[in-house]
Amino acid sequence: MNMKIKPIILNLLTFILASGILIGCASNGYDKAASTANSLTKSADMIAKSNSLVDQSLAALNDLVSNPSPDLRKQYRIFNSSVDSLSSISKDVGAKAEEMKARGAVYFENWDKETATIRNEDIRTRSEARKSEVSSHFARIGQQYEETKTAFLPFISDLRDVQKFLSTDLTAGGLSAIREVTTKANADALPLRESLAKLSEQFKSLGISMSPTTPIR
Repeated sequence: MNMKIKPIILNLLTFILASGILIGCASNGYDKAASTANSLTKSADMIAKSNSLVDQSLAALNDLVSNPSPDLRKQYRIFNSSVDSLSSISKDVGAKAEEMKARGAVYFENWDKETATIRNEDIRTRSEARKSEVSSHFARIGQQYEETKTAFLPFISDLRDVQKFLSTDLTAGGLSAIREVTTKANADALPLRESLAKLSEQFKSLGISMSPTTPIR
């Protein structure tokens, strides 16, 4: 092999290997972002579903209290099933919110590490600005989740108590006794629905902003 060509080949191989490492790092970063974006989108769908279950639970309770059938057991089973589903999905939403906190911490730690290796000062500054923008969005989701949880906990607690009450007193007298609780649950649901809708939209919006794919319009 020509001795002049050999160093050129070695330099080329070195460049290819180095490029592979850089591409690998970049891929790892945007793959993590894509994974986080996908999780955020699923969470948004789950939160939207929980909003539907709020409506279903209230509709079942209102039907039971205001339009009792000769046999109350079927209406109670529908109400009971709706509340159980709502309670279950609320736990899943809580778990997703905690998962987002953990994902965010790791994601932003890696972002800082990658930014620290950028030599171009302008690009590094832009990276830091984008990180600040995305992390602020994460923080807003955390705040909105806390607001939603504050509205949700007393609401689901009351529905659970109604479940227990009616499980032992599923009678016309029992329904009459919980009429005021039913009115309160309907009133409490109004701000809860709005809070859930905002939380779902924030999860969805952040997911779109972090995704390496363009959403279909």
